[in-house]
Amino acid sequence: MKKSAQCRESLVNPLSSSTIQGIEMPSFNKKTLKILSSILVVIVIYCVSLSYAKERIEDTAMEYTVGGYEKVESVKRQNQEILQKQEEIIQKNVKKEKQKYLSQNSAAITCLADNIYYEAGNEPRKGKIAVAGVTLNRVRNPKYPSNVCSVVYQRTSRVCQFSWTCMRRPAKDPVLYAEAKDIAKKVLTSEINTRIVVNSNVLFYHADYVSPGWKLQRVTKIGRHIFYAG
Repeated sequence: MKKSAQCRESLVNPLSSSTIQGIEMPSFNKKTLKILSSILVVIVIYCVSLSYAKERIEDTAMEYTVGGYEKVESVKRQNQEILQKQEEIIQKNVKKEKQKYLSQNSAAITCLADNIYYEAGNEPRKGKIAVAGVTLNRVRNPKYPSNVCSVVYQRTSRVCQFSWTCMRRPAKDPVLYAEAKDIAKKVLTSEINTRIVVNSNVLFYHADYVSPGWKLQRVTKIGRHIFYAG
């Protein structure tokens, strides 16, 4: 009878019995369940927190990436604006210096423009620049005078260095003279580099329809003029 009562108790509440048919079962109590539940809750909270933290890190990284790119672009724009302002200041100063030089050297401009016009007025632009180049090459050469007007109007007892200075000069064509004067200004302010057209050693030229018999080294022909090294 005692054994039968124990079996009925085991069927009703199997966990309350320490043995079932001679086999010992673990004894669970409320304290153990609470500990297991707490551990489970902690694990769940940790996993949720870890997932949330990961999402926040990714969002923050994206914000920093976008913000960093915008900051870099902003710095680039600021640098470009600074460089542009500096370039404008430089250009203004260069223009100011050129105007100052031209105002102080109006005689040189006129003499060089006259020489370009009368020597190469009907020549192509390259031919005009070449004549200006020869004129300045002589200014730089110690064998000749040291300023433009003296070079242009130089003459010996027998001959003028540039023949037009010894001749009666016709009225100037305003269009052709404006071009000659523009070239003269740009050559004197180094906007045009004459050495691209003629080398620094080119000191002589003559028209291709004359033959002076010079024993000089021929360098090039531009338009109707043949140029020689001195």
